[in-house]
Amino acid sequence: MTDMYEIPIIARGRIIEPGEDAVEFRGRGGASFRAPDPHRHVHDLVLGNPVLLGDLQNTPMRDIIDFLAEAGKRLRLDDNPYLQASFALALRAGGLAEPILRGVYDDLPHMFDPAAMYAQIDSTVGVDHLDGWVPSPAGPHCRVRAVGTRQLHITAGNVPVVAALTIVRGALTKSDILIKSPSNDPLTANAIMRTLLELDAGHPVCKHVAVAYWKGGDEFMDSQIVRTSRIDKITAWGGMSSVRHIQKFLTPGIDLTALNPKFSMSVIGREALESEAAMDEAAMGIAVIAGFYNQTACANTRLVYVECGTDDASLDRLAELGRKVVAAFGELPPVMSTPVDRPNQELAAEMEAVALEDDFYTVGGDTLNGGFVVSRFPDRVDFYDQLNNRVINLVPVADLRDVVKWCDDTTQTVGVYPESLREKLLDPLALAGVQRLVPLKGGDPVKIFRDMHTLPPGMPHDGIEPLRRNVRWVIDHRPVEEALPLGIAAV
Repeated sequence: MTDMYEIPIIARGRIIEPGEDAVEFRGRGGASFRAPDPHRHVHDLVLGNPVLLGDLQNTPMRDIIDFLAEAGKRLRLDDNPYLQASFALALRAGGLAEPILRGVYDDLPHMFDPAAMYAQIDSTVGVDHLDGWVPSPAGPHCRVRAVGTRQLHITAGNVPVVAALTIVRGALTKSDILIKSPSNDPLTANAIMRTLLELDAGHPVCKHVAVAYWKGGDEFMDSQIVRTSRIDKITAWGGMSSVRHIQKFLTPGIDLTALNPKFSMSVIGREALESEAAMDEAAMGIAVIAGFYNQTACANTRLVYVECGTDDASLDRLAELGRKVVAAFGELPPVMSTPVDRPNQELAAEMEAVALEDDFYTVGGDTLNGGFVVSRFPDRVDFYDQLNNRVINLVPVADLRDVVKWCDDTTQTVGVYPESLREKLLDPLALAGVQRLVPLKGGDPVKIFRDMHTLPPGMPHDGIEPLRRNVRWVIDHRPVEEALPLGIAAV
C-alpha cells in the first residue's frame, strides 16, 4: 500500500497543514506520512514566556474538567473522522491487531470521565492547590500553590492511550505541553486535539497544547526545544536510546521523568501444579497477563517463576502448565488478544536453538499463536528481553523469595498466584524495585483483566506520581504578626 497520510502540526489552537515545506516521513509497518517541516516551526511549538500560562492558571479546574468531559463525548471512533484516520494509520504503523486496537480506541471516552478526572487530580495535587493559594496548617502567613509548567512529552506508541493520558494530565496540571508523537502512532494525539479544537479552539487548554512529529535523534530539534528558556519538565516514554539521547541536552532547571521500558513477570506458587483445576486457573491468569495487547505493553508478563523442583516429574508438570497457557491464549477475547499476523523470526530462531538443548530446555508452541520455553534449571533464558508474540519463559524456583535477585527498578508489574503468596513476597519485591503486584486468580479472562487494570484514580505510575511531579510547588511566605520559635531556615 502506498497511501500517504497528511499530518498537520497542532500549535496552541492553530492547525498548520503540510504545505510547500512538507517533509515525508516513513513510519513503522511501511506507513508513510507528510507533515510540515518541524525545523521551520520550532517557535510555534514552544512557549518562551512562562507568564503566558496565566490564562490557564486562572481557569477554574471545574471549567477545565467540563471542557475535557465534553470533548470526551466526541471521541467515539464510529463518528469521529479524525480518530478514524488515526486508527487506520495506527493499524498499519503500530503492532496491535484490529480488534485490540479498536478496543483501545473505544476506551478513549472513559479517560475523559469527569468524576474520574476530578478524583485523579484531587487525590494527587489537590484541586484547591491548583485553583489558588492554600494556607498552611501552621497559619495564614504561609501559603502553597501548585503551578503549571512547560513540558515536553516524548510519547510511546505501543498503546495509543498514552496520547490521551498525556493530554489529560497536561490539562489537569494547568500546564503547557508539547507532544512529540511516535512513529508507530503519529496521529492519535493529533486527532484528539483536533477534536478539542473543533469544540473550542480558544479554550485555554487548547492554547497550551502543541503536537508534532520529528524523527527521534533529531539533534537540531532537541537542541532548540530542550532549553530552560522553553521547557521546565520532560516526560520521556519509550526505549533507552531515546532517553539517553535527550539526556545529552539536559541542564540544571529541566526535570526529566524517564518512563523507560519495563519488564514484568509473574510468580506462581506450588499449589498451581497440585491439581488440574488449580493449573487451569493459573494458566488462564498467566495467559491474560502475558497476552493482553498481544504482549506489547510493559505490564505484560514475559517471565513466569514457578515454585517447583527440577526433577523430571516436576518439570513435566511445568511443561504441562506451559501447554495450558498456550491453550488459554486461544480462549482470550479478540478485543484482548489475538494470534499475530506474522512470526517473530529472531525469537523463533532462538526457540529452535534451545529446543535442541533438551537437557536444559523444553519448548512448545510458536511465535504466531503463542508459546513457551521451560528452563530445566532455576534461571531465565538469555533472550528473555526478546520474548513477545505471546511467548513466555517458565522458570522453576525452589523458593520464590529468591526471585528478588532478578528484580530492579525496571520491573514494573508482578502477577501473583495464588493470593496466599502475596504477603510473603510483597515487601521483598517492593524493596527490590517492583512497582505493582496484581492478582491472577478467577479463571474468567475478562474479570482477571479488570482486576489487574482497575485502579483508583491518581495511583502512582512506574513508581512515581506524575501529576505531582509535573507541577511546581510555590510557597508564599509572609510576615508573622507574633514571634514564633526559631526553626530551620529555608535553603
